[in-house]
Amino acid sequence: MSHYKNVLVAIDGSAESRKILGKAQTLVKGSDAVLHAVLVYETLVGNYTYELNMGDFEKAQRDFQEQIASETRAMLKAEFPQIPASNVHFLRGKAADEIKRLAKSLNADLVVIGSHGRGAVKAAVLGSTANSVLHGIHCDVYTVRV
Repeated sequence: MSHYKNVLVAIDGSAESRKILGKAQTLVKGSDAVLHAVLVYETLVGNYTYELNMGDFEKAQRDFQEQIASETRAMLKAEFPQIPASNVHFLRGKAADEIKRLAKSLNADLVVIGSHGRGAVKAAVLGSTANSVLHGIHCDVYTVRV
């Protein structure tokens, strides 16, 4: 039985998110731990082109975020019903900073995060995110190799 009571699971909307959530679920099985999930959108400024004006770019970013949020909510409801909608957080900013900030505000005693994300570029980004979360966080961090 887990001694963790408040667990924050960082996901990225990819298929690997299921593995990370499953591992978190296993870690707290048989306990009264509360699970939270967080998905942080990083700004897509690096993908901005001069063919899009800023309004179009913001709309494209919002549409992308809404699509990922919708897919993530559906997956959580179907496969991880023990995480209520009120415990699902969608944030925007630098992933490591937002994960640490939310973990502190939730008084989390464990953060579960994947060791890399989707594709070559995302793998490098989320790998560095997991590493950045380790530094300066107030609680334990469990890293899942995906």
